[in-house]
Amino acid sequence: MTNVKTRGTRAAAYGVAGLLAVAALAGCGSDDKGDAANDAKPSGAGKTADSSPSQVVQATNKKTTEAGSARVKITTSVSAEGQSQTITGSGVMDFEDGESKLAMEQSGQRLEQRVVDKMIYQKPPKGEGGLPGGKSWMKIDMEKLRTSGAAGSSQVSDPTDSFAYSKSLSEKDVKKVGTENLGGVETTHYKVALDIDKLAKGNAEQARKLREQLGETVPVDLWVDSKGLMRRQQIEIAAQPAGGAKDSGSANRGKAKVVMDFSDFGTDVDVDAPPAGDTVDVTDKVVKQAGSQQS
Repeated sequence: MTNVKTRGTRAAAYGVAGLLAVAALAGCGSDDKGDAANDAKPSGAGKTADSSPSQVVQATNKKTTEAGSARVKITTSVSAEGQSQTITGSGVMDFEDGESKLAMEQSGQRLEQRVVDKMIYQKPPKGEGGLPGGKSWMKIDMEKLRTSGAAGSSQVSDPTDSFAYSKSLSEKDVKKVGTENLGGVETTHYKVALDIDKLAKGNAEQARKLREQLGETVPVDLWVDSKGLMRRQQIEIAAQPAGGAKDSGSANRGKAKVVMDFSDFGTDVDVDAPPAGDTVDVTDKVVKQAGSQQS
């Protein structure tokens, strides 16, 4: 394998990990500031015991968004074609507009990621990104990615709307697991079976593509504190390769697990886009790559 190919592969891996991170972090966002709380009808801001599991999860979206921001720690594990990677990171996230700043690490290499004005900016380790012209940052236009039709892109690309699905959850979709202590904070653990049709938000073609790759449901685990704030969110995906047979072996299925821990709600978030002259737009490459994986 040449150095150029190695750099490109690593850059692609960083990009996938970053998109997974954005999709997962979007769990607290919503484009609707009122319906979740009205639908959930919780008994009080700090009381969840009297609410059903689905009501608690519905209300958590709005309550966490209203907290404004938080510090986040993230671990993304990805495995495919016999290879596995783990990316860890920490930073801050603004729940209202989806802006974030994360310092991520993989195999001792550091990657910086920012989300500003619905643009993803990533700064790979020096010499690893394969970026032209000596530029330091790659940029992905999330709106362009959303409208590309790539499977899953609509969920990845809107930080404030990706997991507004919580408003449509029914009792059968959510189960209470029990209470757990996370870093000294008492939480209640819930399991959500996210229906693909709800994830696709009414887009039949998107639902078809997602169902082919992910199956009928996506498992999401949430840990909610006594104030109704999300303290941990975990998403696990086992994706069928495009064009792969339904009964193909597990080694051929890509697997991803994203775990986010939230703390210090209301923390300051100050994120700026990198200088335009030091960035290269890789959106078209990402869209093309996603399209080739679907064909």
